[in-house]
Order: sequence, then structure tokens, then C-alpha cells
Amino acid sequence: MDGYDTLIETLNRFERSLDSDTPITTVAELAQTSGYSTHHFSRLFYSHTSLHLKEYLQGRLLTSLMMEAARCDISFAALASRYGFRDYETFYRACRNRWNKNPSQLRERGLGEKEKQERLHPQRKETSCILTGRLVDKEAFTLCGLNFFIGPETKTFHTMWAQFSRYEHLIGHVLKEGTTYQYSSWTDEELPCMSVLCAKSVNQDWMGEELFTVRRVPAASYIRFIHTEDVTHIRDAYQYIYGTYFAQSPLQPLGNWEFQRYPQGQSAIEIYIPVRIETPLPR
Repeated sequence: MDGYDTLIETLNRFERSLDSDTPITTVAELAQTSGYSTHHFSRLFYSHTSLHLKEYLQGRLLTSLMMEAARCDISFAALASRYGFRDYETFYRACRNRWNKNPSQLRERGLGEKEKQERLHPQRKETSCILTGRLVDKEAFTLCGLNFFIGPETKTFHTMWAQFSRYEHLIGHVLKEGTTYQYSSWTDEELPCMSVLCAKSVNQDWMGEELFTVRRVPAASYIRFIHTEDVTHIRDAYQYIYGTYFAQSPLQPLGNWEFQRYPQGQSAIEIYIPVRIETPLPR
């Protein structure tokens, strides 16, 4: 079974749960049924759909809830609780944000076909991108640069890198290697957003200045991939990494962060994904 098979099986399980008294209501719960971490399963879903799992899941839950509300005389408070909304107010806001209507209006007129979040049937995406993963250990190191918050509407990272290039000469205590990094992390794995740090590696004792963010990257074991194609094909690389490589590997991604390394004077991009191993490195 590869990543695609796991994805389809897990989505089928989610759909069956919608017809039960205890539907799956969170990305974390759904990911757990797949055997993958939340971050890993979210990346797997995105690699085959180009959609964010949190948004899709909520769309399906809201659609199922409203269709049940149209059929049955059940209070919205009871339905909201069963479908995983913290309280009626949270459910109300979700309806307004998605359809610009309140629940009572939607119940009265019903959902139009275009308003429903239909069940998704992802197609297997083939990619010609095949990368060799190598297990490597890296000691802790320090990054300093500009931090950006990236939402689902972001289509390119060009703007943030252009801004970083204007200020990177102000970073002090840069190590001689001159390597540039992109460190990405997800503070809440259920949100389709991430924090991206465009940075240089610096002396670990430098505290930085107000303009910059300093981040200490812990010692860890990684699977390192080297992407030699143009940066515009980096999505194909991640599709292969999460959709195929880790689906077939005994090692699984650890945590909700990763980084890319751009060695000075080289066009290749090194991708580092932290993984769990039985004997961790000393911290």
C-alpha cells in the first residue's frame, strides 16, 4: 500500500463516520486512523488534491450537518456538538463565513448544489520526480532572518525572498559557509498556514536585532533529499516525498517543521525532513 491507497482508505473511513452517531471531526482524529502523524497526513492529502485538509473537513462536516438539519427536527446546538463544533457560536460563525447566511436561513431554504462541499475523490497523481532520501544527523544550529506567516492564498514565495534579500546584509555573525535556509513550521497542524523563516546560519551566541527573528534548530535525525530541478518544480518534489517516499519508508516524519538549505554557489536545493529514530541524538 502506498500513500495514495492510504489516503483513499482514510477518506472512505471518514465518509462512513458521517453516517454514524460519532463522526470524525478533526484533522488529528482522522490522521490517527491513517496511522500517520497529523502533519504527515495533511501533507499527503495536499500532495494529491492541492487542497487544505482542515478546510475540506469542515466543509464536509457543515454540509452533512445542514443536510441532516433539513431532514430532521433536531436543534442546532445538538447537531453542532455532534459534528465537533465547540459551541453554537462557533458553528454559527462557521456558517456565516462559508455561506454568508445564518443556520436558520440555510435550514429553511436548504443548500444549493453549488453550496455543498461534495465528497472528494482524489485522483492518483503521478510524478516523474524521484528523489533519493538519505538518513543524516545534524547537530543543533542557529538561524537568523525574517519571519513570514503564509496562508492558503499564497501562491509563490518570491515576495518574501525579495524582501529578505534587501535586509540580509544587516545580519551579523553570519557563519562563513554563507548558506541560506528556509525554515518552515506549523504552530497548529490543523490550520492551513505556516510560519516561514528566510535566514542565514549564525553564531549561536548572537542574539540578533529587533528586525530579525533568531531560531535555534535542535539536533535531530533527518531524511535529506536533494532537488536538482528548477525551484518551480519543488511541489513535485514534496508530492513524491510525502505521497510516495514516506508511504514506503519505515521512518516517519517527526514534529511539524522542516527546512530547506541552499548552499552558496549551487543551484540544488537540500530538503531536510526530521524523522523519529529509536535512539535519539544527544540534545
